[in-house]
Amino acid sequence: MLPRYMLSTVSHITLYRTYAQNMDNVREKRSLGSRIRAVRTEQGISQRQLALMTGISRSYLWKIETGTADIGIDILICIARALDTPVRELVEF
Repeated sequence: MLPRYMLSTVSHITLYRTYAQNMDNVREKRSLGSRIRAVRTEQGISQRQLALMTGISRSYLWKIETGTADIGIDILICIARALDTPVRELVEF
């Protein structure tokens, strides 16, 4: 078993790694959201229209586009189909 002072250091390292991973995820979510927004606007589709086409709420779509919402693969596939774009075109990290 590790001494008490080392446990504190280990837990801080673990917290930092978790924080760093989450920061990476934020970058990727923002990138994904920006790509969805770009494809949507290129096609002249409003957020409201895309939300109706996919069956998700406009506020959730806004959160996806700003990178503040987690997005499941099912929703990503629905968005890609509505935009007539392969998923791989949206996920460019």
